[in-house]
This record gives sequence, structure tokens and C-alpha cells, in this order.
Amino acid sequence: MDAAAARTHTAPGEAGQAADKLAGRNNLLQLIQLRWLAVAGQLVTILAVHFALGIPLPLAEMLTLLGALALFNAASWLRTRAAFRVGDTELLAGLLVDVGVLSGQLFYAGGVTNPFIFLYLLQVAVASVLLRPRHTWTIVATTSLC
Repeated sequence: MDAAAARTHTAPGEAGQAADKLAGRNNLLQLIQLRWLAVAGQLVTILAVHFALGIPLPLAEMLTLLGALALFNAASWLRTRAAFRVGDTELLAGLLVDVGVLSGQLFYAGGVTNPFIFLYLLQVAVASVLLRPRHTWTIVATTSLC
């Protein structure tokens, strides 16, 4: 094998690890994109309900939660720039943050009577696509408790 061929040849295990690393990073990037949509949607909804519909909401608390989610998302984006592998546990942690913020928003805006309670199902659906079954069941259990 010549030098050029030796540089481009990878062992089967190395190729699988590279693909796994890329898949984890891509999954994290997809979560980040979905989270930005959630941040924008929550902001518009909170402001519309409070100002346009005249339903008083605790703006300070709800916008603080939203700001924390935006900061977490920015940190997650910076994390994608690191060379470390993104694993299921990290993706699970990100989804648990999403569930926590959603729970807080729902708590401040009516609790179980809030019509947006169905958004917990979105968290379960995303988990079922991105995570292994045991982590998906963690999201199912957490959203059920919330």
C-alpha cells in the first residue's frame, strides 16, 4: 500500500465511530434548530396572549425562563463546535431541559388547564426519533410526571 492509500484507509471500527460522532452532532444541531423555533414560538405566544388578548401573565418569570432556554441553546450551539462525541445522554439532558422549561411555562400560564399541554407529546416524539428506547422512556416518565 502506498503512502497516499495508507492515509485515506480507515479501519472498519474507525469509520463506524466517525459516523456515530457525526450522527450525534447532527442530532444536536437538529435539537438546536427545533429549540430556536420553540423560543420564537413561545415569545410570540406569551406576548400575544398578554398584550393582544389582554390575559395577564407573569411576564418576568416567563421571559426569564425563555431567556434561560435561549442561553442554553446558544451554549449547545457552541458545544457543537467541540470535537467531542455527542452521545445519547447529552441529547437526553437537552430534552430534559426543554421539558423543564415547558413545565415552568405551563405552570405560570394555567397549569394542566393550559391548551399547550399537548406540547409534552412533541418532546416524546423527538426523543423517540433521536434516542435509544431507555432514554425515550425517561422522557415519557418525566413528561408524565410534569
